[in-house]
Amino acid sequence: MRENRLFIDIDSDSNWLWRTGPLWDDLLPLIRAEALRLGHTYPLGSKAIIMRTDNGWHLKFPEARLTKQEEESLMHESKGHFGHVRFSCELHDTTLRVGPKPRKGSHEPWLVEVIELG
Repeated sequence: MRENRLFIDIDSDSNWLWRTGPLWDDLLPLIRAEALRLGHTYPLGSKAIIMRTDNGWHLKFPEARLTKQEEESLMHESKGHFGHVRFSCELHDTTLRVGPKPRKGSHEPWLVEVIELG
């Protein structure tokens, strides 16, 4: 059944690709490149959505219609946060936070950019 969308969680400083300086996080060009790479390589629909989070980014492909196996394979293929990929694959359920974390100063993810893929 093709009903799964692709959600990627990318945390700043989570691996060598997403290293940032101590004062700012300017990863948008790399996040955009990852969205284009995945969107042009796999049939994920006509748009990708980039959102900013407390300590990272969310990359969503809302038009993707994938089997669970395809979704999990693409999560492994992505440059997403390893912990999110592993947890999602172990539970066979993928989700991203939509509200603030339960700590002071946290905020809900906000829209940064919508990329047209096709």
